[in-house]
Amino acid sequence: MSADRTKISQAIGRARSFLFVPGDRPERFSKALATAADMVVIDFEDAVAPSKKGDAREALKSFEAGAGIERIVVRINATTTSDFENDLNACIAAGVGAVMLPKAEGHEDVGRIASRLGKIRVIALVESALGLERCGETARQPLVDRIAFGSIDYRLDLGIPEDGPALATARSQIVLQSRLASIAAPIEGVTAAYNDGELLLTDIAVARSFGFGGKLAIHPCQIEAINYGFAPSEAEVAWAKRILTAAEETGGEVGAVSLNGEMIDRPVLLRAERILERTEEVR
Repeated sequence: MSADRTKISQAIGRARSFLFVPGDRPERFSKALATAADMVVIDFEDAVAPSKKGDAREALKSFEAGAGIERIVVRINATTTSDFENDLNACIAAGVGAVMLPKAEGHEDVGRIASRLGKIRVIALVESALGLERCGETARQPLVDRIAFGSIDYRLDLGIPEDGPALATARSQIVLQSRLASIAAPIEGVTAAYNDGELLLTDIAVARSFGFGGKLAIHPCQIEAINYGFAPSEAEVAWAKRILTAAEETGGEVGAVSLNGEMIDRPVLLRAERILERTEEVR
């Protein structure tokens, strides 16, 4: 069964949580799909030892995903590796509709996927200084649905010892370039300490404050917090409804209406509409 690429593109665009599962652990594939993760990322890259990458490809080709195929993304190995072409062949054989491209550094990397897999959907991982510099170029490629921030590898590339203010510029640029390319808000990187619930909540809050729309996960226990954290809150939904009600009472005119001391102008109205649209998307 092959994935419907239009449907998987839409699913990627509205997804909040992306759960990694090692590609050489096929017994975990169905378990991952049984979670509340919006998308499942079968990993051929960092989670698989070099000697096991062939096993991972065979596991993917043998897996009967059924309808779950439209929730599957495969993180292939980078274009510079010897595994890249074999990974693409496995994706063709398995009929997957989307790949996650690590170390994405511009249109040539995406083009190499397009030349083999046609209109397959792509999530591009920005993980290096060059990747950040060319983030806008990558985001504008027709196959790319979203940018994801590989914050751990990015820190390694730049010699940044820990997460924090030093990554603010990178996060802002990724959000900005995604918006300029008219694609969905980007995906934040992993919280490696998967059993630290407080850190996860902090990381989600930071990501949302920059404008990210989802987050990568390495353990099922992180999914509930991510899904909740990247959905509009009850307070946001209630505020949006009040704004739209106030605007409707004026016949749709805005600019001279206030609600509880807040002037309702067009940007405020548009934000309210987007919150309610987002609420419908994640239901």
